[in-house]
Amino acid sequence: MDNKKFTHQSHKLEFINYPKLKIGFSTQNFQKAMPVDLKSLTEIIEYASNEGYQFIELRDELCQIPIKECEKLAEVAKRNNIDVIYEIHKNPLNSDFLEVFNRGLQNTLLFPGPGIIRTIVSGSEFDIEADKIGWNKEEIDRLIKLSEECASIAIANNVKFIVENFNETFFGDGINYFGLSDFFAETELTGFQFDISNPFRNTSRLKADPEKVIQFLSTLGNRWVTSHLKTILRGEVQPVLTDNPIPVGKVIELMDQQNVIYVALELDGVTDKKQCYSNHAESLQFLKDKGILKIKN
Repeated sequence: MDNKKFTHQSHKLEFINYPKLKIGFSTQNFQKAMPVDLKSLTEIIEYASNEGYQFIELRDELCQIPIKECEKLAEVAKRNNIDVIYEIHKNPLNSDFLEVFNRGLQNTLLFPGPGIIRTIVSGSEFDIEADKIGWNKEEIDRLIKLSEECASIAIANNVKFIVENFNETFFGDGINYFGLSDFFAETELTGFQFDISNPFRNTSRLKADPEKVIQFLSTLGNRWVTSHLKTILRGEVQPVLTDNPIPVGKVIELMDQQNVIYVALELDGVTDKKQCYSNHAESLQFLKDKGILKIKN
């Protein structure tokens, strides 16, 4: 993909029945094919603008992009009318989380857009126990405390701190193990990024009932901030978007009902850069064929 061919905002992507929603994608989709650096991310931002996206999620997993490069990327985003959500990828119970969060918050403040910093809600606490289903009481209490403290710090900086469901169980039993719904029942400030497929992945500690997930989403109101559109096939993430245990159209409908604005493609990454772009085009075509998305010239 030659970024010299990009033409700034030649058209826009728009949800047909939901004009408030904005569509973007995670730069995670390109990480197997392109380095996380100034040159590659500049190309990706310009591509997003040319294709009509409204935002990107900039995945800087350990917050290793130097602040000077973030400043330059912020200028690129502003020139191209692209909002930026900042993604770190370190769970709150990881010993290094606060260090990564603090760096990520400073970078988030540089970028245009909604002022959102995102991380995964679980990870290392599950990696070391193969049979672990959900958080124990001590873990979920610490998780709630840490997340709410970070959310409070973020709010003081006019930023929203949100967490994404990952491999933890979605619903706990309230006694022996606790899940994502238990976390949100006891928090007030932390927002939610809903990954539409993670509750049904083979890596999930306990696969969820799609109808129960829909019921949970319907109760979140403004706690639900963004969503990842992703496809699971036989429990595995796919490189292009198709449908899911919870249909994409249903997720979009629920988002509109609760004024959730940001919808991002998250695709399984591939090592060939041209194929990355092709997978994005195919995923957009899926949304167009479903009557969900259109191009507005």
